[in-house]
Amino acid sequence: MKFPNYLINSLAIVGALSIIIMACSADNSNSANVANSVGKYQISTTSNAGGFFVIDTETGVVKTFKQNTSNGDYILTNTTITQ
Repeated sequence: MKFPNYLINSLAIVGALSIIIMACSADNSNSANVANSVGKYQISTTSNAGGFFVIDTETGVVKTFKQNTSNGDYILTNTTITQ
């Protein structure tokens, strides 16, 4: 069965328009804004196995946590502001 030329041309136009729309609506990572005000965190373990540091890279606050020997929970032992 041979399709009429107007049907083939209209399908080609719809396909081209959909590609253009998809390309224009793609997420541009340069224009993305962070929507929340929560800082970005880094976690580092201490030299002994019972603790770790949490660093808030926006505010410069470093919190030191050590593991409680009686129940295994972690306890905040020190807070340092580096900035």
